[in-house]
Amino acid sequence: MLRKEIPGVGPLITRLSHSGGEVGDGLAKRMANQLCLQLREFWELVDCTLSEEDWIKIARERCADGRNPFFGR
Repeated sequence: MLRKEIPGVGPLITRLSHSGGEVGDGLAKRMANQLCLQLREFWELVDCTLSEEDWIKIARERCADGRNPFFGR
């Protein structure tokens, strides 16, 4: 489980099961959206080409009102 508290955004949480299977783009897209990222950005975060600071900046911009735009609430 990954849980990241970002002030003004709230907690961003995603989970990966213990099945040990490979993560395909379908699951990765859902995980990315839970982290307030697009799929390409998620893979960049996983590959460490997107820094934590850049991720936080993206999340603050997209979730300025404390809502995750990928959830449509």
